[in-house]
Amino acid sequence: MPWTTSFRLWGKHDTHPSLRQLRPPPRQTGGMTLLIDEPATCLRSAGVVRVTGHDRLTYLHSMLSQHIEGAKPGTVADFLYLDAKGNPLAAGRLIVRAGDVLLVTPPEVAADFAAALAQFTFLLDAVSEDVSDAWALASVRGPGEVPAPGARPEPMTAAPHGDGLVIRDRSGGVDLVGERAWVREWVSRLELPAASEEDWEAWRIAAGEQAWGVEIVPGRRAQELGLLPTHVHLRKGCYPGQESIAKTYNLGRPRRALAVVETDGPLAPGDPVEAGGKTGEVSSAAAASDGWVALALVPLDRGGALPADGLVTVGGQPGRIRRRVGEGLSQPGA
Repeated sequence: MPWTTSFRLWGKHDTHPSLRQLRPPPRQTGGMTLLIDEPATCLRSAGVVRVTGHDRLTYLHSMLSQHIEGAKPGTVADFLYLDAKGNPLAAGRLIVRAGDVLLVTPPEVAADFAAALAQFTFLLDAVSEDVSDAWALASVRGPGEVPAPGARPEPMTAAPHGDGLVIRDRSGGVDLVGERAWVREWVSRLELPAASEEDWEAWRIAAGEQAWGVEIVPGRRAQELGLLPTHVHLRKGCYPGQESIAKTYNLGRPRRALAVVETDGPLAPGDPVEAGGKTGEVSSAAAASDGWVALALVPLDRGGALPADGLVTVGGQPGRIRRRVGEGLSQPGA
């Protein structure tokens, strides 16, 4: 499929600033860190692909990693769009509305993703359109469940309000997705501190959320990144990359697993992570209020487990594993 090469991914050898610069520490107000200790809002870059047509759910069910055939309005699910070998071509969050499905993706892949989806509809009534210019995304995060007017209490659900939606995230936070003026208005209503991109990156890493082009890159499998519980339904029909996912789940034993690790001293992407005589690497790092936190691919033992004592060496200094990404979450379709 020739269009697959047009999807842009930042690799570890690129000069994207998120991979080359040590991030400043997250901001604090009154001794509390925004998004982590204190609720705050963050305007984020996002692409939005809108899919319409009578067969939209059937078509997307056949193309994406999630089970959405027959999904009701208000359904929210994270997804992967893969090539035949299981490499990611796009990743994001789908939102089912009464008359369409919104696919919220990294901004750099939205146009190619919409074009790719448009190529394989055949006789199905499904139309994909990149509407990123008209839409915006803001996220509200804090300790535990964030109170937000208009949000449903159930995680991964969306409530429509005028020209946008209020989405309850699995973290307990809230996302606002809608037309740009609508998002600005709802953010102003909340009267919360505004967090920066650096604040968001620190929250993302501490929360164990994988980033497109940083953790989610070709050559890394969904299983080692902890994406299966959140992005993949194991008991659905064929879709691109499904065979690779099933084979890895049933027979594979990853040599590494993505984990949240912490150290007292500075870390940087690419720093080695050593455990049990094997080596992994840091993919993302940020300063925290009491040290540094990172997402890292940590070597597993022969039984597929992280070090029992939770201790690793990261960039030549002692480190501690907080948790394995995806651990404790139920696996849809298992």
